[in-house]
Amino acid sequence: LPSIIVAAVMANDPNLTQVVLDNKRQIGNNDGGEALWEALSTNNHVQLLSLRNSNITDDQMAALALALNENTSISRLSLQSNMFTSEGVEYLIVCLVCNSTIDVVDLEGNSPIDPRILDELCGILQSRGVPNHSNKLELLLERIRGNDPNLTQLDLRGMGIGQEDNDAIMDALAGNAYLRKVDLSDNMIDDDGVSALSLALADNTSITHMCLAENRITSIGAEYLLCALDTNDTIVDVDLAGNSIDAGVMDELNHALKQRRTVDGY
Repeated sequence: LPSIIVAAVMANDPNLTQVVLDNKRQIGNNDGGEALWEALSTNNHVQLLSLRNSNITDDQMAALALALNENTSISRLSLQSNMFTSEGVEYLIVCLVCNSTIDVVDLEGNSPIDPRILDELCGILQSRGVPNHSNKLELLLERIRGNDPNLTQLDLRGMGIGQEDNDAIMDALAGNAYLRKVDLSDNMIDDDGVSALSLALADNTSITHMCLAENRITSIGAEYLLCALDTNDTIVDVDLAGNSIDAGVMDELNHALKQRRTVDGY
């Protein structure tokens, strides 16, 4: 577990508002998360806690819930693809009785969880005026499909978007004429998802900035984007940080985009 992050949480660093410890499997091993839970209990600056694919068990969920009873800043929890069951979710539900700050919880990819328990969790979160993941995404898709002129920036960071959601989003983007900035970072978008995006960009004439950082994209996906630039002359910035892309392919893409920014005055 990165000690520098735990130390910053413990020190209540006001600049640390997002703690992303995805794929840190040692957190779920024995007492691997104990120091983190203790640090979070007294922190009042962290707003996002992401522990995706980190071996979090029911016992770890119990310890996390106790920490969250004391925490008053975290509003968003990403706990996808861990190892807890319905029991772990029940610990979280009990925590929400005391904690009124958390309003977004993503549990996708865990062991089958009792639908009644999930419904109870969703009911608590919805009572706080925040739609659950599916409802939030569908509401945004309706606005995109409807060409809402007031929706010029789309923020879908850390929503666990995979292939099914990705296809729906790309279909909607293709016909939209008002969106300029789209943030799909920290999701599960792979090369197939970028292929669908490239097709959407062939039709879209408004998007200028696209953030795809921290996904599952390789050089193949980056090459799809390069091909999309042949038919799309609107995109001037693409962020692919945190993906597994060959330096040569990234250099080619960045060079093509830099030329556009120079010509367009960005």
